[in-house]
Amino acid sequence: MRTTVHTPLEPNCPDAAEPGGKLTERVVRRRQLFEAHPDQAARMTYPVMAALVPVATSRGGEVAYPGDPMCLYSALALTIQRSVTRLHRGLPEEPSLDDVCPDWGDYPDDDYRRSANGPRSQLIADSRTTDGHVFDPRIWDEVARERFIAELRSLQPRVLLLSAVSAAHRYALEMAELAKVHAPRCVVVLGGRHADETIRYRDADGTAEFSWSSTVEVVRDGRAGQVVDFVVAGDGAPLLDLLLRALSLTITPGFGPTDNAEVLDALPLVAGADEPLRGAGTIVGFCPGEAVVVPVRGERLNSAELPSPYEAFSIRARFGIFTEAGTHPQGSRTAHMMTLDSCPFKCTFCSESIQVSNRPTRFAVRETEHVAQRVRRLMDWGAEAVFFDDPVFWGGNWKAITEFCQDLLRQDTDLPGGAPFEWGAQLTVDVVLNRAKADEVRSGLELMRRSGCTYIYIGIESMAQRVMAHVGKNLLRRNPEAWVSKVREALTTIRGHGIRVGSSVLFGLDGECRETIEETIEEIGRLIDDDLLVMASPNILTYHPGTAITAAHARDRLDYHSRKDNRPPYTYFEEAYPEVVSRLLTEDDIWYIHKSAAARWGTVRNNAAEADTEAAA
Repeated sequence: MRTTVHTPLEPNCPDAAEPGGKLTERVVRRRQLFEAHPDQAARMTYPVMAALVPVATSRGGEVAYPGDPMCLYSALALTIQRSVTRLHRGLPEEPSLDDVCPDWGDYPDDDYRRSANGPRSQLIADSRTTDGHVFDPRIWDEVARERFIAELRSLQPRVLLLSAVSAAHRYALEMAELAKVHAPRCVVVLGGRHADETIRYRDADGTAEFSWSSTVEVVRDGRAGQVVDFVVAGDGAPLLDLLLRALSLTITPGFGPTDNAEVLDALPLVAGADEPLRGAGTIVGFCPGEAVVVPVRGERLNSAELPSPYEAFSIRARFGIFTEAGTHPQGSRTAHMMTLDSCPFKCTFCSESIQVSNRPTRFAVRETEHVAQRVRRLMDWGAEAVFFDDPVFWGGNWKAITEFCQDLLRQDTDLPGGAPFEWGAQLTVDVVLNRAKADEVRSGLELMRRSGCTYIYIGIESMAQRVMAHVGKNLLRRNPEAWVSKVREALTTIRGHGIRVGSSVLFGLDGECRETIEETIEEIGRLIDDDLLVMASPNILTYHPGTAITAAHARDRLDYHSRKDNRPPYTYFEEAYPEVVSRLLTEDDIWYIHKSAAARWGTVRNNAAEADTEAAA
């Protein structure tokens, strides 16, 4: 299969919407075709479903992704907004580009939002809300597979949108294959962090590069069948909206098979339509014998320009770390938010680093009031708590953190019945120990607590100095103390402001050996003994395409496509599979980490029961 790279789509594309232009001709012809079929002309929408692809096949103790699938929700925001607008306005008198659109249903009303939480139970085909169009099983097992097949058979989606991280890619391929069997006319679109990590377009020379584990390469060299039609990498919301508008332009009455080449030909027409081209990234379409790469170089959107990810969805997650609302034994109903999509720092192992994800979508520092207002809106929709999933809250900018807390304090954050609203966020050790801004840090932490922050999550990674020396974490040179001392001081500082602290610990980094494993487990245990940690989550390093440690360890061929059964002890850790875990860890080491952390950390360890609660959220 050859690869063809198209000329990038840019904001100043010729306006194909001019009278007599190709787009106008296509739109008029499409309207005429539908009007010739009165049974279909009234609606002119087609069934669609989205799915969060799970990362695990069992509840063997691994920490499944907690919370709502915000990457997927965010990616769907613009296409759903366009569909709902078309639903309410009806078919315009004159032919329009959006005459035909995916049928996402209508936004849920407030009663639905406040009552619908936990796993979805209704078939997508029977739902008339945007919230009901997502399949979100969290675990990929035989039960989930049969549910997915039932959804496909019932709905017969014209388009299936899959969101997958790298660890989920193998199951995404299986879900795509099932879609082709049980809904043969379905167009499968794959996006998410795996696509972002494995596709690179170089503006300098106009070439595209794909990691060995990318969907494109897996299909090109025959490791998987051609069951995916399009891959979207980059700014998900605007690129997905662009792709679906192009696909809608090619659809004819009866919704017969889609010609992917025709969809790709329609992309420039839609890009040059009635509004500036938005979003940057890459769309890859599969045609017979060819993978066609379409770079998109539109205007980047900041987060305030996009709808809230929860505009179309109910808040379904419960996070056991938040309990002050007192409404459920599994914790408060928790919305998830982000103030930026990627981390500004350069940790060698992190796939969320700006160097890997290349997705700088964020709220500007001046938009703190807008974020506070969104939090207030989430409370109206039933949120009892909010957790900010940013790798580093507001990028570690204490000015922005302070202003956000002040803006939040101006909002009415009283919950029904008088229970306090609470929230949490992620920071780093060195952001907390910024000596040059000690006063700003102190007042920022105080404001965080006053505005309802009860929990901060920090990536400790390791407590062995010889390991941390290689990590490249946000280590301030003006704060050169030993890492163990810095961790203890940062945690003591946060706890001194009345805020609880949880941590992630990562085994398998450069310099790791049994001695450093033992050192980290014991030192974390001492932090727990001193009441500095309320939760500690042990993790095993898994290689992600594009990270520095993956390159340093020469792991350029990561098997994220084979459907191999996983097994303990790997199933006790998030994303861990034998083929992709750190080369510095033996299976015996992983067993040791699992058993020793459980014994030393006790109930503070993020254990299997908590993982099941989060997976069901």
